[in-house]
Amino acid sequence: MQPKTSKQAFPLVLIMCFFFSLSILGQTEGKKSLFAVIQQLEEQHNIRFSYVPDEISDISVTVPEKTDSLQEVLAQLNNQTSLQFTLLDDRYVTVVSRQQKSNYCGRIIAAETSEPLEGANIVVKNFNFSTVSTAEGFFSIPRQVPSEGFITISYLGYHTINLSINQLTAACPTIMVHSKSTALDEVYIQTYLVQGVSKKTDGSITLNTENFGLIPGQIENDVLQISQALPGVESADETISNINIRGGTHDENLLLWDDIKMYQSGHFFGLISAFNPDLTKQVSIYKNGTPPRFGESVSGVIDMRSKNTVTEDFSAGVGLNLINGSAFANIPLSDKASIQISGRHSLSFLETPVYNTYSERIFQDTEITNIENPENETQITADEDFNFYDFSTKLLWDISEKDAIRVNFLTIDNSLDFTESIDGSNQSKTSELQQRSLVGGVSWNRNWSDGFETTALLYGSYYLLNATNKDLFTTQQQFQENEVLEDGAKIDSRFTISKKIELQSGYQFSEIGIGNTQDINIPRFRVYNKEVLRTHSVFSNITYTPNQELTVINAGARASYFEKFDKLLVEPRLSVHQKLGNGFSVETMGEFKSQTTTQRIDFESDFLGVEKRRWVLANDNNIPILESKQASLGFGYNKNNWLITLEGFYKEVSGITTSNQGFQNQFQFVRATGDYTANGLEFVFNKNARHFSTWVSYLFMKNDYTFETLIPSEFPNNIDIRHSATVAGSYSLNKFKLALGINWHSGKPYTIPVPGEEIIEVNGQDTIQYDIPNNERLPDYFRADFSAEYLWGISQNVDAKINVAVLNLLNKENTLNIRYALDTDENNESRINQVEEISLGLTPNISVQVLF
Repeated sequence: MQPKTSKQAFPLVLIMCFFFSLSILGQTEGKKSLFAVIQQLEEQHNIRFSYVPDEISDISVTVPEKTDSLQEVLAQLNNQTSLQFTLLDDRYVTVVSRQQKSNYCGRIIAAETSEPLEGANIVVKNFNFSTVSTAEGFFSIPRQVPSEGFITISYLGYHTINLSINQLTAACPTIMVHSKSTALDEVYIQTYLVQGVSKKTDGSITLNTENFGLIPGQIENDVLQISQALPGVESADETISNINIRGGTHDENLLLWDDIKMYQSGHFFGLISAFNPDLTKQVSIYKNGTPPRFGESVSGVIDMRSKNTVTEDFSAGVGLNLINGSAFANIPLSDKASIQISGRHSLSFLETPVYNTYSERIFQDTEITNIENPENETQITADEDFNFYDFSTKLLWDISEKDAIRVNFLTIDNSLDFTESIDGSNQSKTSELQQRSLVGGVSWNRNWSDGFETTALLYGSYYLLNATNKDLFTTQQQFQENEVLEDGAKIDSRFTISKKIELQSGYQFSEIGIGNTQDINIPRFRVYNKEVLRTHSVFSNITYTPNQELTVINAGARASYFEKFDKLLVEPRLSVHQKLGNGFSVETMGEFKSQTTTQRIDFESDFLGVEKRRWVLANDNNIPILESKQASLGFGYNKNNWLITLEGFYKEVSGITTSNQGFQNQFQFVRATGDYTANGLEFVFNKNARHFSTWVSYLFMKNDYTFETLIPSEFPNNIDIRHSATVAGSYSLNKFKLALGINWHSGKPYTIPVPGEEIIEVNGQDTIQYDIPNNERLPDYFRADFSAEYLWGISQNVDAKINVAVLNLLNKENTLNIRYALDTDENNESRINQVEEISLGLTPNISVQVLF
């Protein structure tokens, strides 16, 4: 019987095992990941959970298949996990670990839209803790933070909020933040050539030095040197003081430092920028389609801005290269105020190889090197003492959430003492040259409401150039002085009418006084001239984005009334950007502009032969107001890190004079008024990868003068460089950067004497007889540059940045200019001496900066 009983029991055991397995399997299948359960509940109940992903990633739970009670599900989740699920309202549920249940927390939403803000920065002041808000706007702060402390909540495009921590509770109160009224300046090319350079829909190119890439030859973030890497922006003589934008002279550009016009831009006679890169955070460059708020320019605008937010933490840096030493500091004064300080000073006392190379470049064509008459038998010993410095400071004070005061000050100084001595005698004389700028301003920004903002600025800009030239062989002394004083006020308003329309309007008053003095003791001669001009300008611009920023239209005008001349000029401005889809876009721009200040350029006839540019003011007679017209049409392709742009332009400038064009031929001492016309094409090809960027740019431009009273009346511009190209690449990996590039352009024009009849007699004096003006071309220019940068983290709070740069890597001898001068031979007969200006040779430099 036993076997029979066993056979009957076997099916029963199988059935029991089967149901037991189903029971276990059912229990297993009932377990789901908490993440999946949250997603299911969000869809089923139309709610949103706020949680930290890492805290729920490994948790599984069992929940009923169907339930209509959300509270019941949350209660089960509370029982099955170490997390606390809290239903804040009918929309949001917070999920925190039980040990953090009593943490401070809050939820950040936009006041205008009631939408949560993800990624808002929350910083606990005077305590080493910071966090960011979640996708639903939530954040939490541990209880270890003192309740009497304060937090700062900031989000790009929104006003910063300061709160006491005891205002936060475990119930996570809602914190409303209001948006700022900001310009609709959408960036449509995020990385243009290198990181930190972007192009906006209004046609401007912006340089942001906060996280900048590397440009070949760059030793530091000198924005005026970096700007020359852009197509259409170059310098015909390698200097900062002669930046040519689409064929214009340097004085035709408007240079602004924190919205104040600068009349000096360089150190070391233009080889180094006068603006300390440590505090220059953003630069906007306009070649066309300039916003109406900018006046006093017929070519480009370079708008430089220092850091404009109150510093909460102390930061500073000291640096040293083979030209100068520098230091800067951002110092918090309180929760609402801070101060910025920066300064540089030359290291001329060391006479490093770079300093000597720069000196040879500047003084090679002057009396200092005696090059015009190298056979002079008198042995002269020359000693030059050159130095420069700049110092700037800025006070930032946020009086309230709606009011901000800014106070700026900047001073720039260049000085040169040149001592000549005759060997074997006690005879020596010292000549002096000094350039100095002082600028200052006070601004008040007020946010009256979410869509209305005003800024008022009172400013002053002072520039002084004085020179004393003493002749070693006579008692003659020549004194020259150029003094510029501008003071004024600007009021800007910005009104957001709707999401599609924004209006900017304002008023500017300026009073400019320019004095020029020339005093010679033998023969006695003194001339002093001073002009003063007051100008009232009103401007308005409307930004219209009709279809989700596929189309961006900026249209406006500037009207200027010149009191002295009783003259009104109205200048329309236009910029239209249209996205065509699939990465393609088209833009067109146009502008009318004017300016009343220009520079008179003097060469060997003045101080030691060192070129100086003296500012003069329009008198509506022999120095007219400059006026320009420009139009351009461009096409672009920007997709999958490929960038191609092609832009054609036409530019006409009237009212120029021969004295501000730097002629060194038969027109050097002739006074005439005319115009120039520049037209051409700019092309850019740029490929960006994760660590690498390479670009090719090319500019074709035809630039011609027209002077009706000269013979001939039409001839090439002195800076008519027909072809210009750059091939460059940069590489970055972690904290290391490399850049290598080649610059090439065709030679600019110059004038030669008439072959066989070089010297003629005019009024009893020998004079050079020149051939057709600007009928010859200099040899092509070619230069290769290299840069490297490494950021070394010395400690948690201290970094060292090391830069190495080599200009003219191949030591190519480029001729920048050729002119002709008369001297005498051993028989006291007149002869012509050809003087060539040669570019910088191989110039290595190294910079070390410690940041803390």
